[in-house]
Amino acid sequence: MRVMVRLLGSLRPPKVRGGIEIELPADSKMTTLIEELSRLYPEIASSLHNPSTNNLIMLGGIEVGNLNGLDTPITEGSEVVLVPVTHGG
Repeated sequence: MRVMVRLLGSLRPPKVRGGIEIELPADSKMTTLIEELSRLYPEIASSLHNPSTNNLIMLGGIEVGNLNGLDTPITEGSEVVLVPVTHGG
């Protein structure tokens, strides 16, 4: 399945503009997405090491802590936004 990911602030690698489409297995959860992002973008992997305490993670506009945290299932066409807690704005 394809998922759209937006990395904001210090999480956005310099070569990334806009969103990233990532292909994941059909039964993926948020942890699968975090692992794939760490693999694809090793320069941000350390920031994703403990993602739920260092970042605001939103799935379809809802913070995943209000869902099932990193065990939240992701569905085809979902949009995930990651914002570092130090981002401000």
